[in-house]
Amino acid sequence: MLNNYGKLAWRHLAKGRLHSTINIAGLAIGMAVSFTLLLYVQNEYSFDTVNTNYRSLYQVFRNQPTNGELRTRPNSPEPLAAALQKDFPEISNTVRVNSLGNSLISYQDKAIKLPAIAADASLPDLFTLEFLSGDPSTALKGQSAIVLTQSAATAIFGNAANAAGKTVKLNNQFPLTVTAVVKDLPANSTLSFKAILPWESYTAEQPWIKDAGWGNYFMDTWVLLKPGASLSAVNDKIKNLVGRYAPDDKFMKLFLYPLDRIHLYNEFKNGLNTGGRIEYVRLFLLLAIGILLIACINFMNLSTARSEKRAREVGVRKTMGAHRVSLIKQFLVESLLMASLAFILAVLLTAALLPLFDQVAGVPLSLPYDNPIAWCLALGITAITGLLAGSYPALFLSSFTPVKVLKGQLTKPGATAGPRRLLVISQFAFAIGLIVSSIFIYKQISYIRDRPIGYDRNGLVEIPLDGKLDAMFDSFRHDAIASGAVTDAAMTSESIANNQSATWDVRWPDQHPGEDKIPIDCMAVTYHFLDTYSLQLALGRDFDPARPADSTAVILNEAAIRLMRLKSPLGRQITWQGIPRTVIGVVKDFVLRSPFEPVKPAIIGFQKDWVGNIGLRLQPNAPVSKSMAALQAVYKKYNPEYPFEYRFTDERFAKKFANEKLLGTIALSFTTLAIFISCLGLFGLASFSAEQRRKEIGIRKVLGATTANLWFNLSREFLQGVVIAFVIGSAGSGYYIHRWLAGYTYHTTLDGWVFLVTLLLSIAICLAAVSWQAIKAATANPVTSLRND
Repeated sequence: MLNNYGKLAWRHLAKGRLHSTINIAGLAIGMAVSFTLLLYVQNEYSFDTVNTNYRSLYQVFRNQPTNGELRTRPNSPEPLAAALQKDFPEISNTVRVNSLGNSLISYQDKAIKLPAIAADASLPDLFTLEFLSGDPSTALKGQSAIVLTQSAATAIFGNAANAAGKTVKLNNQFPLTVTAVVKDLPANSTLSFKAILPWESYTAEQPWIKDAGWGNYFMDTWVLLKPGASLSAVNDKIKNLVGRYAPDDKFMKLFLYPLDRIHLYNEFKNGLNTGGRIEYVRLFLLLAIGILLIACINFMNLSTARSEKRAREVGVRKTMGAHRVSLIKQFLVESLLMASLAFILAVLLTAALLPLFDQVAGVPLSLPYDNPIAWCLALGITAITGLLAGSYPALFLSSFTPVKVLKGQLTKPGATAGPRRLLVISQFAFAIGLIVSSIFIYKQISYIRDRPIGYDRNGLVEIPLDGKLDAMFDSFRHDAIASGAVTDAAMTSESIANNQSATWDVRWPDQHPGEDKIPIDCMAVTYHFLDTYSLQLALGRDFDPARPADSTAVILNEAAIRLMRLKSPLGRQITWQGIPRTVIGVVKDFVLRSPFEPVKPAIIGFQKDWVGNIGLRLQPNAPVSKSMAALQAVYKKYNPEYPFEYRFTDERFAKKFANEKLLGTIALSFTTLAIFISCLGLFGLASFSAEQRRKEIGIRKVLGATTANLWFNLSREFLQGVVIAFVIGSAGSGYYIHRWLAGYTYHTTLDGWVFLVTLLLSIAICLAAVSWQAIKAATANPVTSLRND
């Protein structure tokens, strides 16, 4: 019996090739997009599951009082790990980890930059590392060891198997022996590196770390709890640990945060978690379900649009003794066959979409070829899709009365129009909601991007302060200017677009009690900073090489002046980094952290031993390519061992909008897709309506109705549905967008013109989708439609 159903289903598909192709293609596109989004959702939810202990691993976070609120950060001081393990029996093990950024690793005549970390020897005991060579118990011990990942070892030595025992140089200074090679961690891992330095090697190269003490929060501390240990009980115990060892910092409160929540729940407000990436993941999951549903609705509409052609078949089969159940089975088999063909096409489309999704979202995804569970789920979704998409056509077509059908009398137009119109309204409401959301997302991005940020990021290039550049910066700057590539250059601690440094224990005249505990953003610089970055001076001047006293000077922004209540700030003294500093200038507020939040107080301090970045202002009248070529030549003159790496500051600044841009791009892409599939649904409904009203149209034409009258009469019901869909879709998306915008201190407004444009666009799309069928029906010869009456 099933074989017979399959043969009949295949013959039906082959007979209506065009209809079948359109239906299968629409379903395949919806399934492919849904599969892509579901792969992304699965990737996000599986973050860090590569670690065997991921449910028992925790990172130490701290809450710091700031202006009446708690500021949550993951950084911790160097002595914390040992104190945790010593004082709390519930803690099984700890490890200190610090990012070293891109470090130069050279071997013979080959030198490459790799992201490196420094870690204790206990790292493999907490995080799951697959050692391809070397001993996990000794690999991260000693002052001259280094561990490489498989890809890093292959890039340096050509073959990872040849890496063990080889000696490389770190930053062209420190010889290190490769003690082990580990397999690369997956991209969805919080711990990320290409090279690991033992903590002993790190402190040997950076002696200041041994004396950093409890007041320097610069690294990460990870904790492994013993089985059965209560997280809440441990957090109660460690809360005041800092105050026990450093009484001056007793305001700092610690807590452990689970590794399996760090990626998705990474935002805090006033010491409480408020969500994070999970909001985008949930949104993409809803999009995946929504796209699949509108593809199913489209399938139903296109299937029932051919009802008249299948009606006589149903009538004949019922007359020959076929039961309704057998007809339902037949139509469901046809639907499942089409869904299966759509699944095969969807897999091919998904494979083609994944590289594009990687470019847009920056998330490398791949088809889980070797995962039987994933394939079972995909096939299950396909089966459910086929049954869901075929259920309405099966119930609708199998309900025809044989006598009426064979006489050419189908059900009354109103009997089926309601459910179908409801489906199309739901479909279009989803598309309209996406249109409104996409416009407001891009409107918000443009609003924030175009707000003044207090400095000129255009034409600004930043390079790392590597090798000999620190000692020879003045000569490098002179030659770079002389080459015509730049107009000025300055050393800074970090990129101005990616500054993360903050300080507390800052003291100023007439300070109120407790204000020394307020964290203040800070940036270490040397000379020529204001000119290079084009910051606007409100008072005073920049650091001057002709004034030696400027080595203990600071420049404040206007927010810092307001915090410190300095009415005449120039010449006043504040204490920063434990040293009295003289205020020589005040700059207008500029964005140092998030462009979505108000500018916070900031200190720009002269600190030559803290710099690690060079900012260069390109010559505005010269081509960028020519300037960069000249700058590279000067760079190689002073730093031949290092690769010339640079980043444009406006590109770094644009990364602050990464989540919003991803949301906007995804929303725009799926808006286009939803509109396309919805248009197919409208096309199917118009075809269905034209079939059912064929004789009505013929009578109207005989009575003198014009083509324009008939076109308007047929299109009106669809326009009414679109208006209803607009009300539903715009109300839902308006509510969501209002909540989304409320999360930003600075945000655009819910302008009415966006909804008006969306309505007009929806009407235009609707008319474009239905007009062809409406005009075709209106211009048909009435004799043909009335021949049988």
